Amino acid sequence: MSDIKTKDIKPKSVKKLDKAIAWTERIKDPIVYANERSKDAVSGDGNVVDYGSDKIKYVSNRAKDESIYAAKKGVTKTKDVAIKKYQKNKLKKVANKEIVEKGIKTSQNIAKKSEKASKEATKLSKKMLEQGKKLAIKGSKATVKGVKAAYKGLKASIKAIIAACKSLVTILTAGGAVAAIPIIIICLIGLLIYSIFGIFFSSDSHNQIKMSDCIVELNNKMDARIADIERREIHDEVIIESNQAPWKDILSIYATRVSNGNNEEVMTITPEKKKILEEVFWDMNYLTYETKVEKYKVKTIDSRVHVEISGNSHYQRPTASDIKHYDVETESEVEKRVLHIYINSKSPDELKTKYNFNSTQLKQYEELSSDKYITMWASAIYGVYGSSGEITTWKQKGREWSNIRIGNTSKTIGDVGCLVTSVSILIKKSGVPTKDIYPFNPGTFVTALNNIYGFDGANLQYGPISKVVPGFVYQDRIMLKGKTKQEKLALIRRYQESGYYLAAEVAGATETSQHWVAIDNVVGDKIYMLDPGSEETDMWKGYDWNLTTQFVYFKASK
Repeated sequence: MSDIKTKDIKPKSVKKLDKAIAWTERIKDPIVYANERSKDAVSGDGNVVDYGSDKIKYVSNRAKDESIYAAKKGVTKTKDVAIKKYQKNKLKKVANKEIVEKGIKTSQNIAKKSEKASKEATKLSKKMLEQGKKLAIKGSKATVKGVKAAYKGLKASIKAIIAACKSLVTILTAGGAVAAIPIIIICLIGLLIYSIFGIFFSSDSHNQIKMSDCIVELNNKMDARIADIERREIHDEVIIESNQAPWKDILSIYATRVSNGNNEEVMTITPEKKKILEEVFWDMNYLTYETKVEKYKVKTIDSRVHVEISGNSHYQRPTASDIKHYDVETESEVEKRVLHIYINSKSPDELKTKYNFNSTQLKQYEELSSDKYITMWASAIYGVYGSSGEITTWKQKGREWSNIRIGNTSKTIGDVGCLVTSVSILIKKSGVPTKDIYPFNPGTFVTALNNIYGFDGANLQYGPISKVVPGFVYQDRIMLKGKTKQEKLALIRRYQESGYYLAAEVAGATETSQHWVAIDNVVGDKIYMLDPGSEETDMWKGYDWNLTTQFVYFKASK
């Protein structure tokens, strides 16, 4: 008898649900959706809580519209049925007056019920909005010690809201199902606070310690270490070469480490978390330096006088026409002790290994570092939300960025930021991608340059500009001293029409009198500008053409 073949059956096992991963996946799509919609919805400076309010208002309005639509549809459908019944039974001479009236009466009742439901949905949405704000603020103030208690309180609050709204059953039955959406949004706010995505709101104004302030503090500590090296080393000149780790990478590692698989919230910052952030910062960035003796070519210009006396008498006194002035340019080679300071960085992969990230943390990091969230990082890194208005409104004074410091000095954009503001206007005007700087404005631009040491004292260095905005590259400067008005106009027009973006120095190149503007266009004999210091648009109406001493120009590539 032949053997009976049996099929191998593998023992069945119950697949374990990874709650941390499921939690992250469950809330990430609404966040991305809200993020993408916010770009088109926000036209001025805004706040993420305000945006959430607008979103809930939008949902409630949508609920009302759809409820009314459902009511109208119910009326039409009921009326059609009544008419068909009437026509069908007309030949049989069946009196259907009662049926039609009953049908119309029923449809009217449905319409009234739906309209009432939509009104209740609107009221409920407003109530949900206020509760959502309170919950978000409450979550933002939570500390390490009170996280678990706050989370229980959050769930209890949501349950209380639902319990107080038992009339929802009636609303849902009456065609107002979309009225439940605000509750879902509030739940998402709670989930957001206690997930890795809370890092996006770590610079919220409700936080006692803001992430954007921590970033400034750590940058200052880097400055202090560099200054200490400069004090210790004998040198004639200093060159700082920065390859500092992007703050997005630093904060992604920090959030993943602190969250530990969503066991801890990352929206609020405590002294303990600040220590972790600083540890991550110095683990990702380190300094090295060396001093080199280097040779430089130096040009010098000597002014000389030559006297040619007309006539044969050696005793004749020279006249003004006999004296000739001329310059002699000489080139020499000098040696300098140059101190090179290098800001080096480690890759995120090195930090993942150092901190022994588990599989859940690795997935969390990959999600946070995704390009989908580039615009969301601005809130944490720069402490700003929304857009920045039209470039015609970008001024160095009187704006939210006016008090941002320039480089490692005490000077601010409001004090000496005319050139960097003009360059930011040109970048925005050119339309080149601004990498991960969002929203792009003079403040976020200066912060990005500060992070890579883009200033020498308070002076803007042109090279680092293309590091933070790769598509915008400095070309050269054109000196205009000694030229006539028409010669200056012709040069500016030629470069502007060649597709370059120009910033002009319009108040003389002296230490106490210096001002830069962005050139907008040249029409006829008029040069139109975007001035960070005034509302004037005609450059040589606002400033003496004699004091336009130079311009710099950039090339943009998308």
